Amino acid sequence: MLKIMPEEVRSIIEHPNASMTDNDHDEMAIPSYLHSNPVIRWLMWERYRQVETFLLKRPVYSVLEFGCGLGLFLPTLALNVKTIYANDLFPQYAKELCRRKGLKVEFVDHIDSIAENSLDAIVAADVLEHVDDPSEFARKFHRFLKEDGRLLVSGPTETPLYKLGRLVAGFGDKAHYHHTTIIDLERVIGEAGFSTDASAQLPFPVGPSLFRVVSFKKTQ
Repeated sequence: MLKIMPEEVRSIIEHPNASMTDNDHDEMAIPSYLHSNPVIRWLMWERYRQVETFLLKRPVYSVLEFGCGLGLFLPTLALNVKTIYANDLFPQYAKELCRRKGLKVEFVDHIDSIAENSLDAIVAADVLEHVDDPSEFARKFHRFLKEDGRLLVSGPTETPLYKLGRLVAGFGDKAHYHHTTIIDLERVIGEAGFSTDASAQLPFPVGPSLFRVVSFKKTQ
């Protein structure tokens, strides 16, 4: 796992993007990656570490990171995957990160441009809870993936513990952009023709959780 230090994140975002609002910055989790509490920063990166663990259980040659945000997982993908596609509503920061690090990533404005049955894996880390209709994307992901492809998803539980954690972190007023929970997403993704291949919860493997990371495989 290649981590991007807070200083580099600050450098990447130092030039404001006029098309982005403060809410857009929040949805990209920028305040969390720059948080003064190291435990919160650890938790953010630990989700990606678990995604990486599930992803690399088998060879991966082509991957899409849907909703790549700042692009912080792209350097890790570039170490392990030959063909990388990335997509985001605001890809400017991710593109700048790739430029600085010399990463070969193809950014796609619309994921429908990706060929069906062409991807070994799709990563959707803490993004599907932000969209209005996650079932639409789950069905598209099913088409894009090869027969033995995997879909890696992480998301918040929105349990009482999660809501308490949000308050403690100072994000108590930022719950409105989560339209669903990882539990509901697991059901929606299952209905789109996937089954759970592996899963983990954070920050502890048992007991109440804040996030879940799930690996899905195609079953239909």
